[in-house]
Amino acid sequence: MSPKPEPKAFYKQPAVIVITLFILGLFIVRHFSSQLISDEPVVLTKADPPVIIMYSTHMYSTQSCMYCYVAKQFFKKHNLPYTEYDIEASEKNMKTFRILGGRGTPLLIINGEIIYGYDERLMRQAL
Repeated sequence: MSPKPEPKAFYKQPAVIVITLFILGLFIVRHFSSQLISDEPVVLTKADPPVIIMYSTHMYSTQSCMYCYVAKQFFKKHNLPYTEYDIEASEKNMKTFRILGGRGTPLLIINGEIIYGYDERLMRQAL
C-alpha cells in the first residue's frame, strides 16, 4: 500500500495564484479608475454642436486593458459617443491598429487626432 500524497497548499498551486491576482487586479482597476478621471466638464472646442456629427471618436482596445476601461469611463462620464474596436476580436481591427502605428492600447482617434495611450489632457485638447 503506497502512502497517500499530501494535498498541496493553495498558495503552491499556480492556477489559484493567477486567478487570485486577476480578481484582485480587476477589483483595483474598477475601484481606482474613477480617481483617474477629473470632474472638470469637457468643452468641445473643435466643432460647433450642429457640425459635431462630422467629428468622431474611435478607440482601439482590448478587454483586459486597464487604461481602455478608464477611457471608456471617461467617455461615459462626459456623455461622449465613441466607437470601440476590439483588436483581439477581429483581424481587421488588428490590421488597422497596426497601420495606425499602434503598439499598446488604447489607441484613440479623436476628431482626426491620434492619441497613443490614455492621456486625459490630450483627449480634452482633441475634443
